[in-house]
Amino acid sequence: MTEETTNVPIVITANDDGIRCERYIEHHYPQVPRGMRHKFFRTKKIAVFRDGKRLKIEKSLTLHKGDEIKIFFQPSEFGVRKERKKDINFDSVLKNPKLKKTKILYEDEFCFIVDKPAGVAVHPGSGIKYGHSLIDYCVALIRQKNPNAPEPKLVHRLDKDTSGLVMVAKNDGFLRKIIHLLQTGGIQKIYKTLVRGAFLKDSGTITEKIARREERAQGGGSKYTKISINSEKGKDSVTHYTVEQYFPNLDASLVEVLLETGRMHQIRIHFASNNHPLAGDQIYGDFKWNRELQKEWKLKRQALHAFSLQFIHPETGKKIYVESEVPKEITNIYS
Repeated sequence: MTEETTNVPIVITANDDGIRCERYIEHHYPQVPRGMRHKFFRTKKIAVFRDGKRLKIEKSLTLHKGDEIKIFFQPSEFGVRKERKKDINFDSVLKNPKLKKTKILYEDEFCFIVDKPAGVAVHPGSGIKYGHSLIDYCVALIRQKNPNAPEPKLVHRLDKDTSGLVMVAKNDGFLRKIIHLLQTGGIQKIYKTLVRGAFLKDSGTITEKIARREERAQGGGSKYTKISINSEKGKDSVTHYTVEQYFPNLDASLVEVLLETGRMHQIRIHFASNNHPLAGDQIYGDFKWNRELQKEWKLKRQALHAFSLQFIHPETGKKIYVESEVPKEITNIYS
């Protein structure tokens, strides 16, 4: 995006189709303070045209492909345009030993689906330095080929110590469509997990409402998020499960899980609350059992794997199915 010194029209492309006008201005002119952006909307220094007709300008106005935006202010007055993301040293990110284990299992012009190894955070923050997360790796992959490509965005997330499939959108237009599909149940996500104990039934559904709260780790330190069952303040949460096999020597069951909702830590808290904690779970798990698994089987993470994704592609209409092999650090325990 170049610095506009006149009201030369900016044409909205497919990448920004469906974005709110305020979000578009914030995204492309981040150096302009929020209060000043609002003032520009009020004083009509931002204009939007559709099919040659000037629209009533509002922050919540949704832009569509082919719309034209004219701005009647000087972005340069507010300083140099900030980068949307810090410059990435592509070589160092792509050579990161942990991130290099990430595999791309599906890719087209709209998205790619990666197989995330356990131990890799999906985004920076909470002690994860910039350049050491999955999304940084994806940005590096994209920008190495095309420095001007739109910044890829996560469609959904996994815990750092959960392995498996994560979808990444290559542009904002696809991101909005695929998130709508996710929110309306159009994406089937199946997980595999090893949990403590035997089940009375081979299949079932867990529906306890869950809520999130922040706690401090023992001994103080930074806060971490913990989920709990809360029938009054919690959100509706639905987890379907099928027991694949019970292992008497381990007193553990291999379970296939289908999520109907996607609350934070949903699988972990739902099974833990029903006396079937996940193997290796350091927040909700059976800590004595975890120590035994770590000593005997070197399990240093929760035994949870995002196994498959299935959906109808919102752009092509094709049925997409991607599957990821369960890592050996889990299968070695029961095989």
